Amino acid sequence: MSWLLPSALAVAGLASLAAIALHFIARSRPLAESLPTARFVPRRPVRARARSIALSDVPLLLVRIAAVFALGAAVAAPVFAAARGRVRRIIAVDRSRDVGDLREARDSVRALFRDGDVLVAFDSVAARLSGAAALDSMTTVDAPGSLSAGLAASLRAATGLSSQADSIELVVVSPLSVEEIDHATTSIRAEWPGRIRLVPLRAAATNERAVRVESAEGQNDVVIAGLGLMGVPHAVGDVRVVRGRLTATDTTWASDGHVAVHWPANDSVANWQPRPTIDAIGGVTSSSGTLIGRFPRLWALRGHAVARWADGEPAAVEYAVGRGCIRDVAIVFDPASDITLRAPFRQFAARLLEPCGENRRTLRADSALVGSIAGGSRFTRLAPASALRDRMSESSAWTPWLLALGAALLVVEMAIRRLDRRPA
Repeated sequence: MSWLLPSALAVAGLASLAAIALHFIARSRPLAESLPTARFVPRRPVRARARSIALSDVPLLLVRIAAVFALGAAVAAPVFAAARGRVRRIIAVDRSRDVGDLREARDSVRALFRDGDVLVAFDSVAARLSGAAALDSMTTVDAPGSLSAGLAASLRAATGLSSQADSIELVVVSPLSVEEIDHATTSIRAEWPGRIRLVPLRAAATNERAVRVESAEGQNDVVIAGLGLMGVPHAVGDVRVVRGRLTATDTTWASDGHVAVHWPANDSVANWQPRPTIDAIGGVTSSSGTLIGRFPRLWALRGHAVARWADGEPAAVEYAVGRGCIRDVAIVFDPASDITLRAPFRQFAARLLEPCGENRRTLRADSALVGSIAGGSRFTRLAPASALRDRMSESSAWTPWLLALGAALLVVEMAIRRLDRRPA
């Protein structure tokens, strides 16, 4: 048993102590009556001192204490667990475009599912499924996945299960791609007070495509540092990120069905048209994510936009070269900034590293980020159900009965007082 508002019991205890103290200091005044022999008593003042500490009206006191505790318990709202030691499970299954094979997702869920489990399917939004039978009708949605949506829906489902178990296990069945993790995922995950079991799926498209990064700055380059956390830089690859000047060799290489991402480290290595007015803006977005920060805008780009500034002006464009393409990225970072080391950068940059045109690819999140979602060393046990209760909206089935008991005891208290006032 637990209490939704245990402080009400403490208030009831203090009220009971006050009632006992009042009964100790209570005084009764006898009725004034003239004695027949009072006329023989000399008229002189009579002084007498008496000290008495005694508990009076014990039955009345017991009824009052019982009424106070009944009302206090009603406000505290006792809740009894349905089964001691029971564990309930929530399974969140990914159905977004990032899932490579939906049959794999279904088989993974069926292997885990048991009676009483709750199923949540998510893509960019999340919905609760009626049961394992609903898996047969579940289809892949052509929408980006959102792990934040899946975790938020699981938290809502856990609130309803919190009074039926001692612990709740959360299982996430997903490819856990970079696209699915946004800046809200970490804060939502922190609301889950236990470990999360991750069941990885095969991601859609071509995860094998490697990304090659070329820069004169080496590992000190802020963009290379950010891409390194994505686990994408390789010695050779189908996508080449050029942080210096774009050469004829790069253009020839791109025309052979590859992607050359020209992402200048500074304005000295880009021959683009300057903007009429150099200014700064507070954000840039791609189809895979958004970056918030203070960015200088140095160039005016023309072409098919793959990323835009907050006011809609192109921040990165793509144009075809032979069987491949070149992307110009006009986003310059302060070398001292750590924005590229954060999760929003990895999600934003995923679109810039995709194959040309609509042939998108999926990048799996790095192991450190996946480990933090699972819980790492911080969360090693299942989530306790008591920590997931919404005590502000939950109610107790015992509260009406305790209120009725308290009201009945107050009626008895009034009856006892009336009887004590009647003359003998």
